[in-house]
Amino acid sequence: MKILLINPPRIYYQGSKGLRFGLPLGLLYLAAVLEKNGYQPKILDCLISPKSEIADLNGKTIHGLPDNLILEKIAVEKPDLIGITNPFTSQIDSAIHIAGLAKGFDKNIVTVIGGPHLAVDGKNLLEKNQCLDIGVRGEGELIFLELVKKIEKSQPISDIKSIYCRNNSGAVVENDFGGFINNLDDLPYPAYHLIDLDLYFDLIEKGLKIRPQTQKRSISMITSRGCPYNCIFCSIHLHMGKMFRAHSPAYVINHIKYAAEEYGVKHISFEDDNFSLDLNRAKTILRGIIDNRLKITWDTPNGVRADRVDGEFIQLVKKSGGRELVFGLESGSQRVLDKIIEKNLKLDEAIESIKLCQKNHIKTRAFFVIGFPGETKEEINQTKDFSLMIRRQYGVESSPLIATPLIGTRLYQICKEQGYLIKEPDPASLSVATQPQGQGLIKTEEFDPEYLKSIAAEIAQEKAKIHFKEKLFKPSTYWSSLKFIISHPKKVWHYFLK
Repeated sequence: MKILLINPPRIYYQGSKGLRFGLPLGLLYLAAVLEKNGYQPKILDCLISPKSEIADLNGKTIHGLPDNLILEKIAVEKPDLIGITNPFTSQIDSAIHIAGLAKGFDKNIVTVIGGPHLAVDGKNLLEKNQCLDIGVRGEGELIFLELVKKIEKSQPISDIKSIYCRNNSGAVVENDFGGFINNLDDLPYPAYHLIDLDLYFDLIEKGLKIRPQTQKRSISMITSRGCPYNCIFCSIHLHMGKMFRAHSPAYVINHIKYAAEEYGVKHISFEDDNFSLDLNRAKTILRGIIDNRLKITWDTPNGVRADRVDGEFIQLVKKSGGRELVFGLESGSQRVLDKIIEKNLKLDEAIESIKLCQKNHIKTRAFFVIGFPGETKEEINQTKDFSLMIRRQYGVESSPLIATPLIGTRLYQICKEQGYLIKEPDPASLSVATQPQGQGLIKTEEFDPEYLKSIAAEIAQEKAKIHFKEKLFKPSTYWSSLKFIISHPKKVWHYFLK
């Protein structure tokens, strides 16, 4: 059976962030499991290609392979089945477009789509798009393998759990959910060999990045899945569940060794949502990096909980090559954390963790979110003041995000029930709303999107002033600073004296 896995081009709507990309980890895991079971899948990554283009179309920027080259690849491979990844709801239109191209080329190709959006709107997605045959919700590795085996043998798929499919009359059916993978160590390493990693690294060096802090020869790695917490804005548990499951430290260390030795990887971004939830496990991984003398650096771009670190962990971060820690703090108001977000985090504990990082010279960043239903203007300003305070005193960088009602989350349900949505979220509005200083979708009795955007802009302006002062009066640059003051008195007045 011929299987082609496709990472679609990426759409950037007006007002959304500039070009970014990353490894198609979901497809790499699917391919690895298929190979382990005797199949020979191919991957078409429309982003990692020397023939990828950047084109403007109807107010949108599209990055990736053009349609004719995608169809050319389909013609060469002649797949029986195409698997399409959709990592973000904001990119769903691109995934649908790929399915349409495949069906237009050969209506007998089976099109399968997976990703987080399927967990919240899968049935509706298939009902509206006849080009999609099957949807997979939750973790796809084992479900997709079962699908492939049954389709190959022309067996019915109606008993496969965790999928959306069509019955004999053409109606979309939602099968029972089949649960999650408990032993992640059963999964092979991602099939890195099926994409051009050297081209990927080269593109990063030329400016395309996964994250703002991306290092040379950097890859993402996920060592655990699931989140037991219940923040109202987060959708991860809808896709990966609430039960925390993790690779063993030995698996993680061997995975890092493999990536470093086989592909020259120098930096790991641990994309876990809860890397340090099991603190002893996290420490064991860091000790393993140290003991095995693995010459890598690493970071945690998705953030760690500020109450799941201690002094020993922070020291291990420093010794093992940790470049920075990101803390998900969310609010500067304890009431908002407790009663609205339900974060179950104490701000005084967060400050102690930040102090530990400062003491050990570890760069820190923080996530803050403003604009929740029930949040007052006073509390929004508390978040503003708190974020600026930890920047001044402890050097913590942060960019405030505006609360976005992702479909399927409790935040979305609250906004829907209370009439707080200014419009129903769609790919374009979500793409813009989720950016720093983005355009919000929530309006309450207390605030509207423009007010939230003004607060985010004030925070950015104050941070710029702080950075300017630090740079201007850095001890090693006193002479150049004096010359700058004499030459640019108006700028100094604006940033320092005003």
